[in-house]
Amino acid sequence: MKNQENMTVNTNNSMSGTLLYVTELDNDSSESLDLAFELAASNGIGVEMIHVVDLNHSHPGPDGQMGIQFRLEALARSLRHVKRSATSILLFGCPEDVVTSRAREINAKLIAFPSHRQRSAESQVAMVKRLGSKVACPVVLLSAPGIWA
Repeated sequence: MKNQENMTVNTNNSMSGTLLYVTELDNDSSESLDLAFELAASNGIGVEMIHVVDLNHSHPGPDGQMGIQFRLEALARSLRHVKRSATSILLFGCPEDVVTSRAREINAKLIAFPSHRQRSAESQVAMVKRLGSKVACPVVLLSAPGIWA
């Protein structure tokens, strides 16, 4: 996977739209999030952060869901201190289906995932390719320094 640091996204000459950043909260690096904001700023688009809870693989109770929502909102609030703004949403369902649906709903200009050491590069690239075939916008993995290249 190539380094995404200098990437500019073709937004069909539209200066409005949204970068859909799919967070995992516990595993995201600040470098990946910073890169997402740089991409959004360079393309004149906003950022929406979503976290998807796959109920087929985990069944967080109401307290767990509230904890996830709290962490997601805390992340969004922390961005305000560095003069960055993002919408944050907690969604439920099959992650690929939910991300595809949300991207269509908001007419996303770009979908970005942080790369993770915990997952193999092959599985991350395969997921990006599957999503890329389902949506009308680019889907990228944001490689932070030291994650993998």
